[in-house]
Amino acid sequence: MYILMRRFSHLFISFIAVAFLFASCHEEEEGIIGLSVEKAGKSISFLAEGGKEYVQVTSSSEWIVSANEPWVSVSPVNGRGNTRCCVSADSTLINGVREAKLTFKTMEGDRQIVTIIQGGFSKQITVEDSVKTIPASSNSITDRNFKATVKANVNFRLHIVDSLGEPVTWLVPKQTEIRPDLDRGSRLRSTEIQFDWKINSDTLDRVAYVKFLPLDVADVLQHVDVLTITQEAAPVITDDRTGDSLVVVSIMNRLQVMSPWDVTENMQHWNNVTLWEATDKNLPDPKAIGRVRSAKFMMCNTKESIPQEVRYLKYIETLNIYSNVNTMFLSIELGSDICELKYLKHLQIGAFGLVSLPDDFWKLGETLETLDLNSNNFSEIPSVIIDNKDKFKCLKSLNILACRRWSVYDLRKREEHDDGIGLHFNTAENDGLKQLLLWDTLEELRLSNNYIEGQLPTFTTITEEGDTIPELGVPVWTEADVVGNDTIRGLVGWPKILPKMDLLSLNLNFFTGNAPRWLLYHPRLLDWFPESLIFMQKENGLDSEGKVVKFDNEPTNYEYYYEFFPGYRDKYEIKEEREE
Repeated sequence: MYILMRRFSHLFISFIAVAFLFASCHEEEEGIIGLSVEKAGKSISFLAEGGKEYVQVTSSSEWIVSANEPWVSVSPVNGRGNTRCCVSADSTLINGVREAKLTFKTMEGDRQIVTIIQGGFSKQITVEDSVKTIPASSNSITDRNFKATVKANVNFRLHIVDSLGEPVTWLVPKQTEIRPDLDRGSRLRSTEIQFDWKINSDTLDRVAYVKFLPLDVADVLQHVDVLTITQEAAPVITDDRTGDSLVVVSIMNRLQVMSPWDVTENMQHWNNVTLWEATDKNLPDPKAIGRVRSAKFMMCNTKESIPQEVRYLKYIETLNIYSNVNTMFLSIELGSDICELKYLKHLQIGAFGLVSLPDDFWKLGETLETLDLNSNNFSEIPSVIIDNKDKFKCLKSLNILACRRWSVYDLRKREEHDDGIGLHFNTAENDGLKQLLLWDTLEELRLSNNYIEGQLPTFTTITEEGDTIPELGVPVWTEADVVGNDTIRGLVGWPKILPKMDLLSLNLNFFTGNAPRWLLYHPRLLDWFPESLIFMQKENGLDSEGKVVKFDNEPTNYEYYYEFFPGYRDKYEIKEEREE
């Protein structure tokens, strides 16, 4: 009996506790009067990116909430008693401020309003990684670029200057005007901009500032970054043998020579490099001993000019650069750094893709003896050579043969190639060849396998009386020229063209008309192997007018020549041939 009473007592106490709790809760809910919403009559602010905020709702009866704009939402949308609601705002697509209303109401008609305000995106241009450092150089042009990520909600252009506000030329963007895809209104959109940079040959760092300016002057930017690019200085190249070795290696790497030599050995053992020795007869200066005398770079793979460091090969006498990849597609302009070489006598830049020489190329005239520019992409004989022939006092050999981008047999189809076909001009319109043939100190001239068309210049004119005389200003053979050589006495009074020429080649061009008298009767004609190197023009070739290319008066034999120069028969004609 005692045990039963004790159990009953425990059950009674538990019942009383539950009843008390139920009464307390009922009294709390009953104590709520009407509708209460946190921040009612006030506002909730969101940034342009959107986000979430929370409000407390208290109501003694059922309530619901509605928004008057679709970019705002509430969860939950209804309830009773105490409820914590999440208010969400989408990101905006506009620049300006937008506003929405949240209306909380009960069945009894109680109403509370909360205002939602969202600021728009300001007009701005921002840059990820706005400070960048690039090296002084790179061996390959394909590596000399970088990309910058720019976020903007306006169209803009680039303005690149140095610390003094002067335009920068060593940093070149792929695009100067940027129009982001603003498909999301004023939301910032990312754009990648590629910048190409040029090699820094200076021993000081240089800095460029990329500024972003709106294309529409009405766009007022609330924020704009500046991209700062610092390019490292070039290594110091000393005026000694060590400096020469550094330059040679740099040129080899930058030209991407396909068969580089082993530079771990002493420089005097490097392939394609020779050094000045004390016993050399033409030693330009005692300080030149041990310095680079000649260098040869073959089989290159570059789209650029000769590296700027070439200027530091102070005592170089011979420089050969030959054979580049895909030259028909290249249009390389030779830089002027090579013009600083004061002792250069022999220069070859062949099959490289050159289209022009620097304006100060004439500076090499004081020392240059041989110039080989064969198999490049010149469209005409470089004017800096023709116009400054008086400054090339030492030049004896000039080679400009095979300057052809493409093989063309009919010059009427040359327009099919937008970048040109190579060295092409008509002698009736361009006097470059005429000026070159007046170069009386040349001993070797190679112009074969180009696209020169028209007639060879005669250097004569016909008077009113019908006489043929030399043009005004053209040198002529004189009595002094034939002293001691009666064989060429018949030349007196004729145009004196290329008097010292040991080898002339004009074959495989597109010449037409008659070969001029000065050529047919040149005292060195038979030394030039005229059948193959002079008279033989492009086989099956047609000029710009569709005319078959050939000399109309090409000689079938040289009897006329021996009759004019009787003393030359024994010199050129083999005895057995004469007997036949």
